[in-house]
Amino acid sequence: MKRKEVIFLLAMLLVGTSVGGFAYPSNCYAATAETESSSEQSIYSLANHYFKIKSISNGKYLLGNKAGYEAQADTADSGMTFYFKASDLGEYILFDQDSKYLTYNIFNAIVRNKTLSDKTRFKVEQYEDNSFSFYSYVKKKYVGIKGTSLVWKDNVDDTCRFELELTEGNNPFPEADINIDFYDGDGNPITTSNVMARPSSGENIIGTADTHAHLCHNKGSGEVVFNGDAFSPLGIADALNDCTDLHGVNGAYDIWGKAVDGATTHNTSGYPNFSYWPTSYSTNHEQTYYKWLERSYLAGQRVLVHQCVNNEILGKVTNVLPPYKNGVTNDMDAIRQEIEYVYKMQDYIDAQCGGPNEGWFRIVTSSEQARDVISQGKMAVFLGIEVDTIFGADTDFVGKYNAGEITEEEMNTGLENIEKQLDEVYDLGIRSFYMIHALNNGFGGCQLYQGEIFSIMNYLKTSDFYQPEVSTNPRVFYKQPKADLPEDAQGHANVEGLTETGKWMIHQMINRHMIIELDHMSDKSLNDTLDILWEEKYPGIICSHTRILDMFNPEDEAWEQLDIPRMIKIYQLGGIISPMMWETTTGHQRCATDYLEYMIELSNNSETPTTGILDNQNYFKYDGPYEVPTTWYNMNDDESDDMILGIPYGSDVNGACMLPNFDKVQESFDTVDYDTFTDLYPGIYADGVTAKVNKQTTGNVTFDVNGDRGVAHYGLVPDFWKKMSTNSNIVDINATFNSAEAYIRMIERAEKYSDTYPSRDESQWITTSTEYWH
Repeated sequence: MKRKEVIFLLAMLLVGTSVGGFAYPSNCYAATAETESSSEQSIYSLANHYFKIKSISNGKYLLGNKAGYEAQADTADSGMTFYFKASDLGEYILFDQDSKYLTYNIFNAIVRNKTLSDKTRFKVEQYEDNSFSFYSYVKKKYVGIKGTSLVWKDNVDDTCRFELELTEGNNPFPEADINIDFYDGDGNPITTSNVMARPSSGENIIGTADTHAHLCHNKGSGEVVFNGDAFSPLGIADALNDCTDLHGVNGAYDIWGKAVDGATTHNTSGYPNFSYWPTSYSTNHEQTYYKWLERSYLAGQRVLVHQCVNNEILGKVTNVLPPYKNGVTNDMDAIRQEIEYVYKMQDYIDAQCGGPNEGWFRIVTSSEQARDVISQGKMAVFLGIEVDTIFGADTDFVGKYNAGEITEEEMNTGLENIEKQLDEVYDLGIRSFYMIHALNNGFGGCQLYQGEIFSIMNYLKTSDFYQPEVSTNPRVFYKQPKADLPEDAQGHANVEGLTETGKWMIHQMINRHMIIELDHMSDKSLNDTLDILWEEKYPGIICSHTRILDMFNPEDEAWEQLDIPRMIKIYQLGGIISPMMWETTTGHQRCATDYLEYMIELSNNSETPTTGILDNQNYFKYDGPYEVPTTWYNMNDDESDDMILGIPYGSDVNGACMLPNFDKVQESFDTVDYDTFTDLYPGIYADGVTAKVNKQTTGNVTFDVNGDRGVAHYGLVPDFWKKMSTNSNIVDINATFNSAEAYIRMIERAEKYSDTYPSRDESQWITTSTEYWH
């Protein structure tokens, strides 16, 4: 089959049959006219406040007229009130009391109108006398005064300088609300700036960790599949805009929505009406707008791992279909673009909160940095990567050299190129990544995915379709379509395991103390990886958005994934298991919790390494009982590196997995009563602080986790955990709120890793009889 024919077939498979009221923002540092004097002003402190603007040159205040503004008001009371919405650090959109913007027209005249664009962005400069000037982001000129009229000036003079008098107003720039009210010990309302707990050195962190989120998938996969932004300098209306430009009228071009979400058509309207999206049923409309993230943070989330993501083949296919965007498709180019984006997002949030380093969203590269920002009451954000061919590694250089197919020089050149890119992303802040994702690559084989689409993608990337074999795992029931295998085979697995270059890469990650992501590997690749990790006793490992095969029924036709025996081994090595949020509703988190809790108890109560049996028939569907070993970390003399009962979650938001809804499990959980929804968990707030959680409102839509949209966006993650907490047979909420501490401890263990840590004394590391993968 020719490559063009395969691309066309894939496009047809994806497309199917169809081708064709504002609220006050919850500022980080809210101020009023009584709390901030002009002497305290800076170019950053202006954010999200109201001001009167007074010309230094003529002593008059700006006053609005039909066409624009004049500096002719004698008093502040008679002058125009402006809301300063930060568009970047030290940069603002001036939004007046009539909902118009300071901007300019096609004749370059400074005017006021309701058209929001880059023309409305102005850099603010401050002078020794505490006056300010406005420099156009697009025009590259200063706003000045001539007589009473506003004009452009090439250079700053007295006519370009203005005093800003803090005032009060009732017409803020449009923004999503947090809808969490905070109170001090006396019941008085307070702002969000100091509400979060600030754990001191040696004190455990109380809060949640999402170890698998995609904040900017719209910057990858061809930049045409995913609509919306986590932030925009122009605000929410631009960030969460109507998706017609990308998805076509009624979603006609939305091949992802058709193939993955089952949406043959959809209403494209974005802010403020959101007629269809965001919803848990759509995975390619923005669900991590920064205010929604902030709501989750303010309900106890202390750690987030942002995974830079891309699907090169999906990008290439969608770019040859309407709307013909020609966006970024290469994995490494997408990674670089997304890293840049998330740092800009940090700057944007800083801008809303009062300046550099003031925001609650803090990118970190170490456990020490994470604990430091959390001790300041903020959220630690780690960076990872999830793409199909990271570092362009499509060749097993070591294997080819060993087979005599390439020279030593060719092997070294290939490995040096990979290592150069590895060091590049490390220097950019990446601390974890997937060696293998949805396609086979030079590091190894991926897990087989349901349907033919991924097999076709594998062909387009590697010139080979998936090559399945009969699975030896009794939990695997998925069969690859059209596979030339016995019909009575129970399930199929990828014939490809870890390559020699993949083994080399594991050691490169260990040498840099990086976190190795284990999801998406074929059974053989995962087994080969665990063998190396066991030999090295390396603890920096995670399944960051996983499912546990033992929890599925045969009719679910589950494919190669994590199972209980390998989960036990990961725990023993000091690693982390983060079940998918969706699977949390059906007991996967409870399973991970039960086995970790038993291992901890066994280790804490044993004087020598031993094994025990967790006698729970719920987990013996296909095999078992399973022996559980003690772990060295809970048996040494250092309590700081102990495994604790903390289970993070992997939302996979903006990825390929829907956020949870409760259609099929509604009877398992109580309805969230928003009238009585107060603090989500003890200890997440500073002493004396209490919270009242209300339904989240964005634009004209109020979201309710009990409703049809389920966890419609990330702002409803707290509501999700509130609902989940009503059934302890399915979820251990204590383990969820210990997860930030557990995740950071895993990173600390990886950072401490050396020739002598952990102990290599084999007598302290016991194996079990139920490790099927040996």
